[in-house]
Amino acid sequence: MNGGKFEFLRVRRRFRQPLTTGAGTIDAVDRVLLRTEDETGVGFGEAAPWPGFPTESCDEIAEVLRSARGGLSHLRASVDAAGAALPCLRAALSSCAHWTEIAAFAGGLPCAGLLTLPNTENIREKAAQGYRVLKCKLTAATEAAELGALIAAAPAGLTFRLDANGALTLEQARAWAEFARAHPAVEFIEQPLPVGHPGYASLGADKVALDESFLTPGGPDWAGPIVVKPALAGDWDALLRWRRGRPGKVVYSSVFETAIGRQAALWLAAQDPAAGTVGFDTLGRFEMDGRDRHETGPLARGRLDLAWGELWKEMA
Repeated sequence: MNGGKFEFLRVRRRFRQPLTTGAGTIDAVDRVLLRTEDETGVGFGEAAPWPGFPTESCDEIAEVLRSARGGLSHLRASVDAAGAALPCLRAALSSCAHWTEIAAFAGGLPCAGLLTLPNTENIREKAAQGYRVLKCKLTAATEAAELGALIAAAPAGLTFRLDANGALTLEQARAWAEFARAHPAVEFIEQPLPVGHPGYASLGADKVALDESFLTPGGPDWAGPIVVKPALAGDWDALLRWRRGRPGKVVYSSVFETAIGRQAALWLAAQDPAAGTVGFDTLGRFEMDGRDRHETGPLARGRLDLAWGELWKEMA
C-alpha cells in the first residue's frame, strides 16, 4: 500500500446557543476529520482545536494535510518533523493508529454535568438526571456570594468544578482559590490565570487545576490536578507513558468533538485506571448536524453499534 493513504474532511459545527467561557463567546467550531488506511486497517481521527489553547489552527492542519497529498507515510513524517507544533493533528493520528481498540470500546465513565447557566433550577435538574459532579464556568463578573449560596442550596452529595478559562486577575484568582478551600463541595478551580502567568506559584496547588496551561506532557510541573483534553494532547502513547509516572489527579475533558473524536477520547480516558469523573457533557449543544451519535447522561459510554465508515460517508 506504499505506506498507506488518507483522506480528510473539514466540518463546521454551530452551537444552538453561543457558549460563553473566560476566553469569550463561541458561536461555532471547525473540525478536521481524518480517515487513514494502511496494512493494519482503516482508522479514524479528529483534529479539534479549541479557543484559548496554544495549538495549531484548522487552517494550518488543512495545509499540512494538503501538502502530504494523501500519502500517510508522508503525513506522519511531516508531523514528526514538526515536533510539538501540531498537537491536534498528532492526536488525530494517534486515534487512527488505535482505531481497532477504539471502535471496540463500549465502557462507561462517570461524567460531570456542564452548567452553562448556573442557577438553582439547572443544578437541581442535573442532579435529578444523576450527575454527581457539576462544572460551572467562572468569569471576572461572577459573584462569590451568589455562587456560594447556590452551592449551599444544592442537593446533598454534589461536587462542583469551577472553570475560569484563564480569565481572572491574580487578585481574583487568589480570592477564588480561597473560596474553593472554604467550600468542601468545590473540587477545584480550573485555570484561573492565563497560560504562563507567574502568579500560579502563589496560588497553591491543592485546589487549583491546570487546563490550558498543560496541553501535552512536558508542560508545567504542577502538583495539583491537571485537566487533559485528549483531542489536544499530542501523541497518545506518550501521554499514557506520562500518566503512568504521575501520581496526582488527572481529569479528562472534551472539546465538543464529533462522534469520532468522542469515541476516541473516551477510550483514551478509560486507559487510565484512576480516570474518575470525566468532563464530556457536551452532547446536544449543536444544531442538528448528525455528528453526535452517543447517548447523553451521567455515564459517558462508548458505542459498539456505529458503522464508522458509513458515518464518514454521511459527513462527507
